Amino acid sequence: MTPASTRASRDTAPASTHAQYDAALRRGILDEAMHRLRDGGPENLGLRPLASSQGTSTTAIYTMFGGKAGLLAAVAHEADRQLAGELRGSLRHDSVEGDMRSLCRAYRHWALENQGLYGLVVGEPVRSPRPGVGGGAGDADADQQWREPLLEVVDALVDEGVFRTADVHETATAIWASLHGVVSLELSVWRDSPSAEQYFETQLAAILRSWAAGGAGESRLRSSVAG
Repeated sequence: MTPASTRASRDTAPASTHAQYDAALRRGILDEAMHRLRDGGPENLGLRPLASSQGTSTTAIYTMFGGKAGLLAAVAHEADRQLAGELRGSLRHDSVEGDMRSLCRAYRHWALENQGLYGLVVGEPVRSPRPGVGGGAGDADADQQWREPLLEVVDALVDEGVFRTADVHETATAIWASLHGVVSLELSVWRDSPSAEQYFETQLAAILRSWAAGGAGESRLRSSVAG
């Protein structure tokens, strides 16, 4: 083959396989991974069948996500964003105490509908082995997005005197710990119990009562029970 024909051959050769790994393929892999993880744990996510469902190979997953750990980090980041959106969407802004109840109920509902993703969001942080591969935005140690609506509502409750004066971050963390506890029990023990919702509502009332400022604060919380 002459030098000229060699150059022509290179010019007309197919593009690198990696050039086919575009944003659409990445989105397809991520969406399918989220679908498969909605009800199951990470140990059940096989990369080969996942790649096959998108008409590609596992090489694409390793190239775009850095492997399974990176893919799980990206899923956790996206699930975190979705939960944050669900919590913000639950706020009616008619009253801060009503917003608090609505937010807590939305948290429970999302967890029940997305048990596998819930574990990725609130469990041990899942991080990509390659910086910037997992979530694609922000530092891996940054606060989760879903915490922001909770912090804002707790801050408003303290500001309006419904909750007693306390550090907002500590208060929100304590409230979340109680919420996570009762939701985790429902997922693992009470999932089929007809009393599960009542257990949650009883715990929610106890959580809010424990942070009430007293007097007018307790009165406002009682009046929001049916909210």
